[in-house]
Amino acid sequence: MIEVSLNGQALSVAPGTSLEQLLQQHHPQLQGAAVAVNGAIVPRSEWPHYELTAEMAVDVFSLVAGG
Repeated sequence: MIEVSLNGQALSVAPGTSLEQLLQQHHPQLQGAAVAVNGAIVPRSEWPHYELTAEMAVDVFSLVAGG
């Protein structure tokens, strides 16, 4: 198992876990959300192929309209 952080919470995941797999388990409703790994936004099209490694910090942001 490897340790990653999701919104500041430590999680253990299996080696080879994709960003999409992590998000499906912990944030199944991601309509209108953006995801950053180690501070960089990851396009939704890359989630299935983006393999997590130890100590990565994943942050989920909800997009809100307004000003």
